Amino acid sequence: MKFAHISDLHLGKTLHGFSLIEDQKYALAQVLEICKKAEVQAILVAGDVFDHSVAPIEGIKLFEWFLHQAVCQKLLVFVISGNHDSGERLSFGTQFMIQNGLYFSKPYDGNIEPVILQDEYGPVNVYLFPFIKPSIVSSALDDDSIKDYQDAVEKAISQMQVNQKERNIIVSHQNILNAERSDSEEIIIGGVDGVSSALYEQFDYSALGHIHKPQIVGKNVRYCGSLLKYSVSELNNQKTVTIIELKQKGTVNLSYEPLKPLRDIRQIKGKFDQILSLSKTDQNNKDDFIDVILTDEDEVLDAIYSLRKIYPNILQLTYDNHNTRNNLDIQQLDSFSKADPFELFKEFYQNRRGTPLDNEQEEYIKDVIQDIWGEKE
Repeated sequence: MKFAHISDLHLGKTLHGFSLIEDQKYALAQVLEICKKAEVQAILVAGDVFDHSVAPIEGIKLFEWFLHQAVCQKLLVFVISGNHDSGERLSFGTQFMIQNGLYFSKPYDGNIEPVILQDEYGPVNVYLFPFIKPSIVSSALDDDSIKDYQDAVEKAISQMQVNQKERNIIVSHQNILNAERSDSEEIIIGGVDGVSSALYEQFDYSALGHIHKPQIVGKNVRYCGSLLKYSVSELNNQKTVTIIELKQKGTVNLSYEPLKPLRDIRQIKGKFDQILSLSKTDQNNKDDFIDVILTDEDEVLDAIYSLRKIYPNILQLTYDNHNTRNNLDIQQLDSFSKADPFELFKEFYQNRRGTPLDNEQEEYIKDVIQDIWGEKE
């Protein structure tokens, strides 16, 4: 049996104010074509279907179009909610969807029954595991011992009682520790939402979403990555559709089909006059999203206005020169992602107010951290 693994569609997302609906439809059409050529039977959509929990109408219409095309191709589609989605909204009309081969995760209630498929090698159990927080699992299982995301995912998976003698796939949307991230993802300070990939290795394949760069993070544990580049930090990433072929138990073959963007993200660096001159022979798509870095020592008046006559979709224009290099004093994001959120806030407060937090304020901040990230002290 063959599956296509995609995730992080973020339908309805804009990039520096530019709508991406046409770009997203262009990518989804390629997914459908790839499935046809590869003779895929099912598509796994590993969360973040939409960019916001209240999805924009154009995003909803696009997803409706995609599902309709998939049904017409007689494809099964398995969808889970991500941290950007509303699990309740995605699971609307579940029974009608199932009748058409469309399976959606329900909001987590402590019980995940697999969808059981059959092929010549026997059953394939597909577990739809939506994005969860510790507080959600703790409440569903009535278990106060769940203190963090690692505990939550471990307890939730143990409840599934996976039959190791059969072939099993899990579709999940969580942050694996040490996965390589990009600037377009939601960063939780301190990495408190991170879990070990070892939790997933009992499955024959783990179709993960949440991280936008394609990568393998454990034995048959893979982030397929987003369909599009959603930040300049991803400009060197090749976006793909992951094809999983399950044969007999223990045999999993992976292949990767490249996606061609309608408008790519590119970076152009140089002096203003050089960029103008080279644009005359630029064979790339002028409608690409462009990150411009000027190396002129003096600021060029109306530079972005002039360049947008050639490249209309310029995302941003910055300078890299003697002045900016000498004045650059920005702490890298990686250092924040590894910091403890409570300690980071204490330092921020001290720097801003000149006095430390008192005991009452400390307890309040801890409660806020718990409410936002599901972390328990």
